[in-house]
Amino acid sequence: MERYIYINYAYEDYRLVQRIIEDIEKTGVKVYHGSGSEERVAGSVCVIHFWTPAAHTSRSYRKVMNYTLKHELDTMLFHLDGVQMASELDVQLDVLHALFKYKYQMMSRKAKTADVAASVEVKSEAEAGAEELSIKPEDVTIKAEAAAAVKSAEEPVEAAKSTAEEPMAKEARVRTENIDETQKKQLQQQETEKTAEPLTTRDDLFAEGMRILETGTTREDGVKAFKYLRQAASQGHTEAQYQLSVCYDRGIGVRKSIIEAAKWCQMAAFGGHAKAQSEIGYCYEYGQGVVRNIKEAVSWYEMASAQGNIQAKNNLAFCYQKGRGVHKDVKEAIRLYEEAAAGGHASAQYNLGYCYWYGEGVKTDKNRAIELFKQSADNGNAKAAQMLKILSQHLFMK
Repeated sequence: MERYIYINYAYEDYRLVQRIIEDIEKTGVKVYHGSGSEERVAGSVCVIHFWTPAAHTSRSYRKVMNYTLKHELDTMLFHLDGVQMASELDVQLDVLHALFKYKYQMMSRKAKTADVAASVEVKSEAEAGAEELSIKPEDVTIKAEAAAAVKSAEEPVEAAKSTAEEPMAKEARVRTENIDETQKKQLQQQETEKTAEPLTTRDDLFAEGMRILETGTTREDGVKAFKYLRQAASQGHTEAQYQLSVCYDRGIGVRKSIIEAAKWCQMAAFGGHAKAQSEIGYCYEYGQGVVRNIKEAVSWYEMASAQGNIQAKNNLAFCYQKGRGVHKDVKEAIRLYEEAAAGGHASAQYNLGYCYWYGEGVKTDKNRAIELFKQSADNGNAKAAQMLKILSQHLFMK
């Protein structure tokens, strides 16, 4: 059966990925790219998605992306743009080669291992038979007699030397101890070097990046953490992609960039990361790092909400309440607010309390509203605290 890698990209950006495709093909790995059927995508060893500037608007790109997510195919996601291609192409190629070594070449290893095991078994049986044939009773007798003669000849000499060699033995022991100590240090150094070897799997890279991020205290620690997270994210690690967007958003280990933060957040969102889906929806709603698009925001909120993300539920409820990107539906807004509020979301508790206070979409219920304002304030919502203060001054609260 033919084994190949399927590469998915927006056709407008072919020039960006052309060199990478050519480089991959030079290694002997079969690559399929271009418009392909679902059978072609499903039959690949893995699907590599190149996230290029035109990818988020390309229907063909999204079609393949959605198919791989729906059928849970083995996929990798790489972020490429014109600026980075000039400075990071070699890094991308190294990552891809490591991927092929793991994904593509490893498929044939099981067969090779089985062949080697079979040959070793045959060889072992042949060697055992040869040893049985080469050992004869007379050989054993001759060897035993020769060993006894050597031993009897050496014993007097050893006895005569024992006293004279005591100081030499001590010196030899000291040298041996020194050698052992040197070897011990060398082994420790080798172990240290072994642990310092470059990590290759995306899970290891992500784990190391998060470890440094959580325990580090200096700017250099932030730079190291960013480096590991970037490598893991480039290999398609969804959580690493989200954490990388956080680094760009907060300027951890890298210069702040809301555009880069939005790009990596959207890649994590495509990978099914619920929180990333909610946050990229917010980016689209308010035009942070992307072109403002309310309908796109609602689409991402719906995906995240379907996964139970309470932030997305609150944001989607607000869209339904105000008719932002969707037809106004206050009852749907109340339903979503209720779910998010039950999950402890402070803003949803405040928004729902507001609806109960003013009778928007529900029957007016002042007591229920005050109860929700208190819950929201306890969860740190400043608006709810201010509302309670105002209500207490006007004697609405007992």
